[in-house]
Amino acid sequence: MVTPTPDELTRELLIAFREVIGASQTQLRETLDRLGLTVPLADALWALDPAQPAPSMKTLAGQLHCDPSSATFLVTRLELQGLTERVPDPADRRSKTVELTDKGALVRGELIEAMVAQSPLAALGPEDQAAALRLLRKALARAERP
Repeated sequence: MVTPTPDELTRELLIAFREVIGASQTQLRETLDRLGLTVPLADALWALDPAQPAPSMKTLAGQLHCDPSSATFLVTRLELQGLTERVPDPADRRSKTVELTDKGALVRGELIEAMVAQSPLAALGPEDQAAALRLLRKALARAERP
């Protein structure tokens, strides 16, 4: 048996991540359609955690790994559905933050419930999930170092 190189293993991991994300999105299609969301809108809604301070548009763009104009487009679409609103930033009245409306918080909760229940990762046992989470956090921490 040939031992894969670290680069080959990384490639295989990246392929597996993409497949998990793709399978998750496929499983969610019915939920997204019912909620009137696209995958990018769902990502934006997920990023708006009501337990955290409301992000600025710039911060939201960073969380979504997109440019600010794309984040603005997504927030505008969510606003049209009554899920978010832009409010003046209390720390800088010239800046706006993005907040979930009550309806947005309910839709976000329903979306997250569906994502958790329908994800291929839900098929893993708690020990495997904890191990995967620990390894992913370790990889992210190393990637964030200069």
